[in-house]
Amino acid sequence: MKNCLLAVTLLCVVSCCFQSSAQTKPELHIGNTALQASLAGNGSYSIAFPAARWKLEGHLPSPVLGLRSTKGVDHIGAYRELTALWDGGARRAEIRVYRAQPLILLNDIWVRSGANNEPFPVFQSLPASALRLSWQDDAFGAYEFGKLNTLGPWTLFDRDGHVLILSPADHFLVSTMHDDGSGSADSRINAAIATLPAGFSHGTLIAAGIGMHHVDASWGDALLALSGKHRPANNANPTLAKFGYWTDNKTVYYYKFDPKLGYEGTLLAVRDEFRKLKIPLGYMQLDSWFYPKSAADRWDAGGGTLPYGEYVYRADAELFPQGLAAFQHELGLPLVTHARWVAPASPYHQQYKMSGNVVIDPRFWKSTSDYLHRAGVITYEQDWLNENAQTAMNLQDPAQFLAGMDHAMAAQGMTIQYCMPLPSDYMASTRYPAVQTIRTSDDGFKRSHWDSFLYDSQLASAVGLWPWTDAFFSKDMGSLMIATLSGGPVGVGDALGDTDVANVMAAIRSDGVLIKPDEPLLPLDSMYLQDSQNARKPMVAAARTAFASSGAVYVFAYPRQDSDTGVTVPLTDLELTQPMYAWNWVAHTGQLIPAGGAFSMTFTNGWAYDVLVPVAPDGLGLVGDVSKIATLGRARIAALSNGGQLRATVEFAPDEKEVELIGYAAERPTVAANSGSARLLRYDGQSHAFEIRVSPGPTDQAMIRVSLQHGGAL
Repeated sequence: MKNCLLAVTLLCVVSCCFQSSAQTKPELHIGNTALQASLAGNGSYSIAFPAARWKLEGHLPSPVLGLRSTKGVDHIGAYRELTALWDGGARRAEIRVYRAQPLILLNDIWVRSGANNEPFPVFQSLPASALRLSWQDDAFGAYEFGKLNTLGPWTLFDRDGHVLILSPADHFLVSTMHDDGSGSADSRINAAIATLPAGFSHGTLIAAGIGMHHVDASWGDALLALSGKHRPANNANPTLAKFGYWTDNKTVYYYKFDPKLGYEGTLLAVRDEFRKLKIPLGYMQLDSWFYPKSAADRWDAGGGTLPYGEYVYRADAELFPQGLAAFQHELGLPLVTHARWVAPASPYHQQYKMSGNVVIDPRFWKSTSDYLHRAGVITYEQDWLNENAQTAMNLQDPAQFLAGMDHAMAAQGMTIQYCMPLPSDYMASTRYPAVQTIRTSDDGFKRSHWDSFLYDSQLASAVGLWPWTDAFFSKDMGSLMIATLSGGPVGVGDALGDTDVANVMAAIRSDGVLIKPDEPLLPLDSMYLQDSQNARKPMVAAARTAFASSGAVYVFAYPRQDSDTGVTVPLTDLELTQPMYAWNWVAHTGQLIPAGGAFSMTFTNGWAYDVLVPVAPDGLGLVGDVSKIATLGRARIAALSNGGQLRATVEFAPDEKEVELIGYAAERPTVAANSGSARLLRYDGQSHAFEIRVSPGPTDQAMIRVSLQHGGAL
């Protein structure tokens, strides 16, 4: 009798855990601190975000054959998972909830080959109270409040700071998300792909939490973890580390040169002028003018339509009679080279395997990367990703295009920049280590592009890319500041004789090395709520340099109505909880802001800029080199600690003899140096600002100490 009872008991456990029936219809639940999930034997499933009181519910379209709960570990981390077989066992639905991260991954798996229909997940409705943000299905993926576009990611948020992000987790280039307007929403593979093979899996990622930046980072970190790509440093390649010169659209020498000098001569003259101005260039960019296009096989065949793609991807012999490598050797600078799509008349159609308007043949990519490498190219810029530079819509070709490009360029030590990307390209970049920068605003950076650049930089930063403003003119100080604070490339397209040296030098050391923040300039979380309601209040954005016990918050603001003369920023909006010293970079004045306080920014020349640094309990804080935009950028201040004594390691270019640093001290400080030298120039007992002059030791560094005699406290 005992054996019979045991058998019945075991059968019940198996039935409850692995099978659904009309009688039992079991429901399993799993969750973490942010998200909860359920899956039932009747096919119903849900994702709940209790803190926001949001719940997404759906139902599998056919009976469930198996239902179970398991544990596991993947590249993101440890998880619990609910799975169910459906469609007669041909499909499997997985809901994976991560234990230590506020994330859920939903996988739609084809156990057997079948039609691409009835996607999972399909949510019956999205939270009606949620505000909406997504990125447009067009060039640069421009941000858009109030809509959920078809490529993802989708961001839902509310007035209390709750944020929920939904996006594809893979197959980004062939994924779509659909909000039908009546509330129902789904995530799936593009319906143009009719059949999916056995073993095919498509994931949908959900991230949740408090604060736009925090949730974006969690979401992006998860996508990067799934592929194993690491975020590049802000100086990971020469285009990120050094100041450059660009010849793309809206610059002076885009399809134009001094007729007395020719194109080569004009660019050599640009190099010479920057040398004379003592502004070392780190690289030079050659745009679409440098290669022949269309059936005409000419460099000056213009236009952005299909016939005007690349004829061959080689320097035009009329412009570069000795070839690209010979020009680069004479120039003595690394190159960044632009690329379009392939023209219908190109011989590549006969030489290589094509898809749509691009080559997907590995032989082409190897030949191209070899050619570029021999010519001193450091970055390959793939343009027109939104439209002309596209493959056919199928499971293989889109990824093969980007992967072939990535593998070939990485093999030669080159990086890639995406231009005119779709939101899917941002997400797809998480699979390609060579992709390190991305254009996030339209051609010719200027005031009208500032909003879109900052919001689109949020998407770029989330997926581990450094945003590129595009070229501007050096006399536009506001655009130069945004570019520098973005952490991405910084470059101009000035005419000969028209460079503002003082402006440029605010971004670089004397050796051309950019002094930049650790984290890019992004709108404050509070801006998302304001702009979702079209409040048109001033834009306030912040970037950061973060050391273990100190750092800086760089706050840039500008008006968006003629009547705005300034803006007041609470420290809480910057997530700052301790006293801060706010340095007005334009007026060269500082003020102590108590914990929980606010500071005012007055617009001068159309913008305002303050640097905020923490003041330690003993009464010290370092603003840094205020002649530079990013005053504590690591190319100037390599290390900084502030507790009982302020210690800093100051970096110098080889020809720099001294640097002046500004800081806050509750009383007159003393200054010393372990290497190099440092002396106090002045101390203002009223403003509590001190200025010190530092000179390097034999290793182009100085290690300094700033102390207070009485350990003065705030």
